[in-house]
Amino acid sequence: MIQWGWLLAKRRAVAAVRWPGPWTRGEAVSWSGKNQALRIAPTQHDVEDMLARAHASYLVKRVPKDALLFWEGEPHENHYYLAEGLVEVFTVDGAGRKKSVDFYRPGSFFGFQILLDDNLPMTTARACEDSLLLAIPKDSYFKALHGCPDFADVTVRNLFGLLAMQTREVINSSFYVAAQRVPLLLLELARDAQEAGAQDEEGIVLPYGNGEIAEMLGVSRNSVTASVSRLQSQGVVEKRRNSMRVVDLDKLREIAYLERE
Repeated sequence: MIQWGWLLAKRRAVAAVRWPGPWTRGEAVSWSGKNQALRIAPTQHDVEDMLARAHASYLVKRVPKDALLFWEGEPHENHYYLAEGLVEVFTVDGAGRKKSVDFYRPGSFFGFQILLDDNLPMTTARACEDSLLLAIPKDSYFKALHGCPDFADVTVRNLFGLLAMQTREVINSSFYVAAQRVPLLLLELARDAQEAGAQDEEGIVLPYGNGEIAEMLGVSRNSVTASVSRLQSQGVVEKRRNSMRVVDLDKLREIAYLERE
């Protein structure tokens, strides 16, 4: 049974959140090791071909920036493949505190709540920029899962990637305080950004401010600000408005590994 009072409180909390920005296409990254399991992402053509082989239907959807694709706790029967753009999944508590769970870039699948009987998402999904998606209804998703081995392989790899991400986050939050977790996270972000081509002569661009880093880690913004200021004084990063630049990746790697010891 759906608790409508709780859902209304959630909607109000989400509506009160100030969204970060601006976001730059090509600089979006995930974190905490997920991408290590997803080095080769399928293209839109690949996914459409797999669905066609399984005779599974889907819809091509263009959604504008800030559009919400589904809400935490409200049944939703579509699974998604992101062809263009950037999508954030997050949760907000009754007090309005936001925790970013992940950012999906092109080639990603999300909306695995369809594997549940009640189809209830544990997070809310928002387009951070104008995005192009393939919306796959639940019955079509299972048709592709059972009728196309390649699609089943992609699904397993994505689920393993999500498990790897969450396992890494649990380990880091259990053993390291905020001051230690910030350089560990920045190193993961910098590696993924480097692979995505978000690098110029001055360093590796990370399109996140201190607030977004704090939301990823589930810690206070003040803790992140103190850690980033320390890294800036060490010549590791340069702080920009709503972003930062890693100017010495080797030194960041050295600091992150020292924090692990």
